[in-house]
Amino acid sequence: MSEDCEVVFVAGLAKMLGRTEASVREGIRRGVDWLPKSFRMGSRHCWLKQDVRVFLTEYRDGKKAPRVGRPRQTPPTLRDIRG
Repeated sequence: MSEDCEVVFVAGLAKMLGRTEASVREGIRRGVDWLPKSFRMGSRHCWLKQDVRVFLTEYRDGKKAPRVGRPRQTPPTLRDIRG
């Protein structure tokens, strides 16, 4: 694909983010927050180049998505175990 194309596929996104294609594919599979929202064109994941640039700008400025998951508990200490 030419450089002036507005649609970016996995290889192009990996290059833009400085990651490997494998890590981008794994990120898609896991639904990580360090990837911009994608869409599917046939069987391929795609991003609009403009959306990726906006995502990167927002990520740089600290407007990244909140982390999801269970809140972590503090691990027990030796004092807690001896009781």
